Amino acid sequence: MPLKDSITEDMKSAMKAGDKDRLKVLRLILAAIKQVEVDSRKELDDPAVLGVLEKMVKQRRDSVEQFTKGG
Repeated sequence: MPLKDSITEDMKSAMKAGDKDRLKVLRLILAAIKQVEVDSRKELDDPAVLGVLEKMVKQRRDSVEQFTKGG
């Protein structure tokens, strides 16, 4: 199963389970993937989806680092 489809299925199960935090994160991930797809005008394969996820992780780590430095 492609990674994007797996994320979509996880989102559906989070909706059914009422897990709001997990649902928010999965929606954020899917929105980022869809934005890249719209920008590039093509559907992303698994390596490209992993690239989007790695970029998101790096952004969050940078934000945490800046926050801890800023006090």
